[in-house]
Amino acid sequence: MIILLALVTVIGLSWGMYTYVSNAKIEHVYAYNCGLMDYKPTALTPFCADFGVGIAHIKWDVWSAAKATGVGQYGMNLCEPSCAAGKWVYADVNVTLTKSLLDKGKKVLTRVDFGTVNGKNLPLSNKSTNGWDLERKPL
Repeated sequence: MIILLALVTVIGLSWGMYTYVSNAKIEHVYAYNCGLMDYKPTALTPFCADFGVGIAHIKWDVWSAAKATGVGQYGMNLCEPSCAAGKWVYADVNVTLTKSLLDKGKKVLTRVDFGTVNGKNLPLSNKSTNGWDLERKPL
C-alpha cells in the first residue's frame, strides 16, 4: 500500500511539473489596441481619441495565435445633442480576431470582425456585421 501511495505521489508530482513547465513555454498572443499590444483586451475601438464607437465587455472563449473568438457589446455614441451628452446605443455581438503577425517577437492579432448575436442590424447600419484593422499606431 505504501509503495502504491509513493508511486501515485511521484506520478502526480511529475505530471504537475510537466504541466507547469509546458505552460511556462506558451507564448502570449496579443491584439493591437489603441497603438499598444494588449493581452485579451476587454474593449476595442477604431477611434482611440474618444471611444465613440467600440466593443466593450468582451469575454473570450477561444484565444490562440491564429484566432480569438468571444462575445461583447458593441456601442455607439449618437452624439445628439452633443457627443458629451450623447445617447448610446448597443448591440450584443460575437467577436473574432484574426490576421496574426509577428511584432518584436510577439504574436499579434490585427483584425477584428463582429456580428450581432441576434442577426439584426448594428445600430445605425444596414448590416449585421462590421470590422476594422487593429493597427499599431505610433504613440
